[in-house]
Amino acid sequence: MQHVSSWGRSFKPWPVLLLFCGLAVLWGRWPIVALDFDLWYHLTGGAWIVQHLRLPDAPFFSYAPTGKGWVDYYWLFQVLVHGLYQVGGYVALSLLRAALYLAAVWGVFTYFRAAREDDGTGAAVLTLFFTCAYALALQPREVLLRPHAFTYLFIIFLHYVLNYRQRLAWALPVLTVVWANLHGVEYPVVMLVLGAYLGEYFLAKLMRRERAAARYKSVRWPAILSLYAICVTPAGLSLLAKAFDGPPFHERVVMELAAQPLDRFLALFFYPDERLMAGVTNALVLAAALGGLWLAVNRRLRVSRVVLFAGGMVLLPMMRRFTYEYMLLTLPILGDATALAVARFSRPVKARTAAIVSLAAVALTLWTSAAFLGYRPHYPVDTARLPVGVCDFLLQKGLGGRIFNVPNPGGYLQWRLFPKYKIYMDMQTMLFPGLDLFTSVNAFGDAQIMRGVLRDYAPGFLLGDVQDKDFAKRLEKIGGHFVPVFFDDMLTLYADADKYPDLVARYKLTALSPATCVTADYEAMDAKEREAAMAECQRLLAIYPEGLAVNTVAAKILLAEGRTHEASGIAARLMKRFPARYMGYALDGLAAFKEGRYEDSLSRNKEALARALPSEREMVVRNLYATYARLKEFGKAYETLLSVVNPMAFSTKFTDLYDLAMSAIASGKSREGGLLLAMAKAKAGPGDADKVKEIESLQEMLRRG
Repeated sequence: MQHVSSWGRSFKPWPVLLLFCGLAVLWGRWPIVALDFDLWYHLTGGAWIVQHLRLPDAPFFSYAPTGKGWVDYYWLFQVLVHGLYQVGGYVALSLLRAALYLAAVWGVFTYFRAAREDDGTGAAVLTLFFTCAYALALQPREVLLRPHAFTYLFIIFLHYVLNYRQRLAWALPVLTVVWANLHGVEYPVVMLVLGAYLGEYFLAKLMRRERAAARYKSVRWPAILSLYAICVTPAGLSLLAKAFDGPPFHERVVMELAAQPLDRFLALFFYPDERLMAGVTNALVLAAALGGLWLAVNRRLRVSRVVLFAGGMVLLPMMRRFTYEYMLLTLPILGDATALAVARFSRPVKARTAAIVSLAAVALTLWTSAAFLGYRPHYPVDTARLPVGVCDFLLQKGLGGRIFNVPNPGGYLQWRLFPKYKIYMDMQTMLFPGLDLFTSVNAFGDAQIMRGVLRDYAPGFLLGDVQDKDFAKRLEKIGGHFVPVFFDDMLTLYADADKYPDLVARYKLTALSPATCVTADYEAMDAKEREAAMAECQRLLAIYPEGLAVNTVAAKILLAEGRTHEASGIAARLMKRFPARYMGYALDGLAAFKEGRYEDSLSRNKEALARALPSEREMVVRNLYATYARLKEFGKAYETLLSVVNPMAFSTKFTDLYDLAMSAIASGKSREGGLLLAMAKAKAGPGDADKVKEIESLQEMLRRG
């Protein structure tokens, strides 16, 4: 007889506990990262409500005439996060986010454990598998601290109580009131859940199937009261229209609102990073559909499940973010299918096999979660993604007024700058007419629209994307008097010289171009140019000493002047303050290279490469190539440079072809080296005469063998 262990209801499921301990460590230590800026407009709203003891009825932070009222359907969430921030800062917000995510995953585990009709090891393994799958699939959405996290948790709780813990049903109306004030705009989804179970009950009563009706008889009144409880908010019945009141075309700007084709869910990915999360999400979407079909074939598909699946299928193609609602709506289908699978395939599973498989599932989940999160930024908040510097400047040096801004960071701008300044708009697109969103998105790229903004609103400041290289030229075409006076890692601040002549005279930027200064070649500049650039860096750092971009520029100037020790000091501070960004490591690698410490340079550049974004990798790879060449590891030098240089591309420079050829020959790749020499010679210009002579000499040597 086989020995079969059980993770039944009377046993502690150690693999699940291991999973939750690992996820708690990862998420509890993960800082607030501005993947979007919604959290900060919630903090602003909460502060306003607490101060005025009423709900806002218009965008108080904006000077744009909205022409429509504000139904603040997440006011309680705003008060909650504001209160937590006042008590514990970003640490408290980070812990709230972790708690909501872990509670949702625990809810999924609890639901599957309650749904299974067998306490055997096979059922426990399937429960763990689905728990791991949901733990991965929910992470990309739960990493944002927004009201939807409460909605996800509430949907899971509704399924659990209505199906398996009906003695708690009378708590649902009260909890629905609380939820409706946290995120009431998603009431159609909650109504769908409640209506699905009520529909199954009343259909069974209509068909006089008393046994089937008995399943939800005890919860019918709590569910009905919960439907009415949705409107118990300050908005009352006016809440009902908000779910369908989005401005036209806002889904073209906010990607999570964009429609999605259903065939995207046919792709599966298996590499243990965010690609596996996408693959698991697609697998859950397909599993729900196939599970429902299997239940129907076996005559086990219940009415409530049909309604939930139908509602999920309506939502799924409408918006990308509705993928998560679909996965949670169809949770009961997967629970029923799991129970049926265990009943049909009841062969016992050995304890050792179950333990190995469970450990592998948990390990893969934690590995993938860690890979998805990546290197941990500075805790408790990553300021590299926030326009901290321009806000500090405006608060310290500015006199107040109107700011016309790109809309994406508007949430943070209003949180820092209101009431001293008013901005144009943030990404609460339902508060503003569609024309406002069009204007804010297009003005920085279209001179005609910007001309209209300056005429109609007369802002004193402009806040544009720091990487926009052409905006200054467009400003010249407009004929205005805006000049750059400050920049940080996100935005460039332009001030109106006519309105603020003293400010502009003191802080106008002339030596540093915000969009290109980080990548500028300070080695090629003369001493006077570097001195002017350093003076502006010091002026900017006096206001925002932690700026990543400006510190990087200062360090590169010091390196160009041979002051490697000072540059290393800046690099050390950047590595400590921005541990997930590549700049500090790359700068320290360059300092070590200039000092002849090539092994140290190699190590630092490898750390930099691991943290670099795709757009940042080439510079680090070139540094690695130079380091390998100095270490006389020519084979690695050749392969490294070849990874970023396509010798057949017309854009490839003569110097790259020459360097490739030299490293190829030095590493014994004479065939490739000979061809690269010929290619380099063909691209040589008038100023490359000395290098051409070297090429011809090497070609002669290669011919002689």
